[in-house]
Amino acid sequence: MRFEDEFLLAVHSSFWARPNRRWGLPGGSIERGEEPIRTVARELEEELEIYIQNFSELGAFSYKGSQHIVYGAEIHDRITYYDDSELLDLQWFDLQSVRNLHAAKKLHAGYELQAIERFQRV
Repeated sequence: MRFEDEFLLAVHSSFWARPNRRWGLPGGSIERGEEPIRTVARELEEELEIYIQNFSELGAFSYKGSQHIVYGAEIHDRITYYDDSELLDLQWFDLQSVRNLHAAKKLHAGYELQAIERFQRV
């Protein structure tokens, strides 16, 4: 998600016991029979209590042997709330900060920077 010139990243609850927490894109797993676009809308509702209708598909990225379809969305208000049973932290980053996280290997899946750069061109 983009708000002005910043992008939303989160630390997922799977990093609870890990000392090296990494930032990733909000999202989650597709449920049986669910369309990918519905998955992203549902996950954002569950994790962030936001309701978005318009997404830009940014492509499929491989992570741990699975394809992850990534979507971007423009929003008009900065999100600060998150479900702390699903996410450990939430923060807004400008593009250079995301590049710095990528260089420091502090991004969860490794494709976050590429997805954000694609979103810049949409």
